[in-house]
Amino acid sequence: MKALIVTSLFFLFQGEIVGQSNWPYRVPAGVKVESIVPFDELYLFPAFRKCSIFYVDGNTSLAMANYSLLYQKMVLISVKKDTTFLKNDYLVQKYDFGDTVILNDYKYGLVEVQKDSLFPKLARKDFVHLIPVDEGTFDGYSNFVDPSTTNIVLRRVGNDTDRVLEDQFARSNIIVEKKVAFFLIDRNHRVFPASGKYIYRILPRHKNTIRDFIKAESIDFKSEAGLHKLLDFCRKL
Repeated sequence: MKALIVTSLFFLFQGEIVGQSNWPYRVPAGVKVESIVPFDELYLFPAFRKCSIFYVDGNTSLAMANYSLLYQKMVLISVKKDTTFLKNDYLVQKYDFGDTVILNDYKYGLVEVQKDSLFPKLARKDFVHLIPVDEGTFDGYSNFVDPSTTNIVLRRVGNDTDRVLEDQFARSNIIVEKKVAFFLIDRNHRVFPASGKYIYRILPRHKNTIRDFIKAESIDFKSEAGLHKLLDFCRKL
């Protein structure tokens, strides 16, 4: 598997921590995350599945794939039966698993889209959040090695700004959390972080009505249930 590429993308950490009994995990310095966290905790599906890959040029292909929460990339089974990343994955428009569609957005990467014909759509991005802590301590999530590195999304954005995980965390213990960020998709299939600012941009003529609804219903943009409630209201406008 290729070296893990990381870069700071702070906008994604508006999401909530996904509650699961084994989270967070604690990974000692020098130990790979994959050796501590079980496979089914690091992937969207419990096993690799058949999917159709749709490209921006209109071509399609079939593959066995699974979305890695750690790499935030699609992992495929190669002809040699090992795991690999798709070359030139920026040319992919979406991955269709039948009951699940994952859109490849140029800015926010892979997001799981609510599969219906209604707009605005809700999308989510599940991912693993790594927090480096001082050598010898895991308690209290305290004593961060460097506050500027505590919010990290694992995504390649170009050789000039890439940083390699092994260099970043080789001498640090790591707290591993599972998180989710939510997004909104408009009729032009543009992806926006879920917030009042962007729902107003998507439906500018109904800004005041939507704002009143958000206030009256105390809509939490970090809550999937709250966002479903908001979008159900917006679709009726």
